[in-house]
Amino acid sequence: MNYQTQYTAKKCSPDEAIALIRNEDAVLAAGEPGALLKALYQSGSRFNGLKLYSVTGLSALAGAEVYAQEMAGHVEVVSAVLSPEAGKAWTRGGIDQTVVNLSEAEAYIGNYARPTVVLAHCPPMDENGYFYLGTDSGYATAVLSRGAKVIVQVNEKIPLIYSDECRAHISAVTAIVEHTEALASAVSWKAEPSPEDKAIAGFVAELIPNGAVLQLGEGLIPELVGRNLLNHKDLGIHTDCFNEALIELMKKGAVNNSKKELLPGLSVGGYFRAPAESLQFLHNNPAVMMKPLSWVCDPSVISLNSGVISVNAGIAVDFRGQVCSGSLGVGFSGGAGSHLDFARGAKRSAGGKSFIVMRSTSVGEDGKPVSNIYPGLPEGSLVSIPRSDIMYIVTEYGAMDIRDLSVKERVDALISLAHPDFREWLSDEVIKHKYY
Repeated sequence: MNYQTQYTAKKCSPDEAIALIRNEDAVLAAGEPGALLKALYQSGSRFNGLKLYSVTGLSALAGAEVYAQEMAGHVEVVSAVLSPEAGKAWTRGGIDQTVVNLSEAEAYIGNYARPTVVLAHCPPMDENGYFYLGTDSGYATAVLSRGAKVIVQVNEKIPLIYSDECRAHISAVTAIVEHTEALASAVSWKAEPSPEDKAIAGFVAELIPNGAVLQLGEGLIPELVGRNLLNHKDLGIHTDCFNEALIELMKKGAVNNSKKELLPGLSVGGYFRAPAESLQFLHNNPAVMMKPLSWVCDPSVISLNSGVISVNAGIAVDFRGQVCSGSLGVGFSGGAGSHLDFARGAKRSAGGKSFIVMRSTSVGEDGKPVSNIYPGLPEGSLVSIPRSDIMYIVTEYGAMDIRDLSVKERVDALISLAHPDFREWLSDEVIKHKYY
């Protein structure tokens, strides 16, 4: 039987594909196959506590229906990263979160969640019978070899991104649904950067040398840092989030991966976030490779490259150097992510640097500015990077490497990065809490 004959025999409608799922199954959404998720929602009432696992989360574009109130009790979404839509639906039930670093995501999926069904979102099958797992599936490899039913949604808008691991052969696929739709991964930060954002990005860019290997996290400021590097030379890419700024650096020739010790010549990513036209630059591009997130985010793997630069957004930092990137106070958290993975990997890398970027202030609940530098993080805040793993903190008032500083030295450095309106208060807090 040739590949096309197998393909035709396995092709079906979304409803027919979802009918293959039993109540006792556990389902992994590898990416956001919208047609399959919609069919799951429409048949949701036949399930009783079906687990739907994700790692990078489900957005409003493809997954909002599975967050609907009527799904509570029928389908429970469990994800390492929760989107804002999930946060809004949290109190309605039917949503839970697992707390894992992205470097541990596959171990969690393979050893604990153990999905028996995988819903994948793929470009058309290649000439060798392989479905490459789209732009958001760098964590599905843990179950592809364990006998799970693989149901793929084929979408012509998805670029084929080469991988030697993140792919499924037609012989291992149970059902195929053809449906073209907009990609949830085709998003970009459209907010206009503020003068503070531009200053922060400029401070970081000045500290990034030619030949560096980049990881840029999700968010406006990390992307802006990338756009400040267009005149750099010989940059490399080893990143979890492969965003539009990194694609632009490849287009402009600033990235050639010539200095990388690990997979030289290749830009490596775990998932991809960019507008559709930028994602097409990656289509069948021999200089780009998707690898499993557990490998991409492993600090021991990250550190195999020299000159690793990690840039991630923070919410707040306290005098000890503890960084909060998930939730300030008791409240909704987006997820653990890869902040700690890359902070540790960059720290171990020869000549590596990790940066946490944040504005010095944010808007409080009363609409007034509050400092993002605290004597101690508010009760319930989630520490994403502990004090022993931090390197650079960057605000619009400068960049400070606090890694080797004592507690008292850290206090002085962090106050210098605070907004002037809050420095007197912070100095008073130093005395109050006996830091000196």
